[in-house]
Amino acid sequence: MADKQVAVRQSAPKYPREELLANAEALFGVKPEVVTGALHGNAQTEFTVDEMRKLIDSFLKRRVS
Repeated sequence: MADKQVAVRQSAPKYPREELLANAEALFGVKPEVVTGALHGNAQTEFTVDEMRKLIDSFLKRRVS
């Protein structure tokens, strides 16, 4: 019989929004104000680095009316 390997999916670590905000330039290459704008209206308190990067990219690509 063949052995079945179970892939354990490890979740990326989540960080408090304040920590990501404090390290915005080092992690994302943007000023903390950009992170604040990306988080506007979002009640979530912890994010992975990838989640935050997606929020920042989405914020920067929004059309200004």
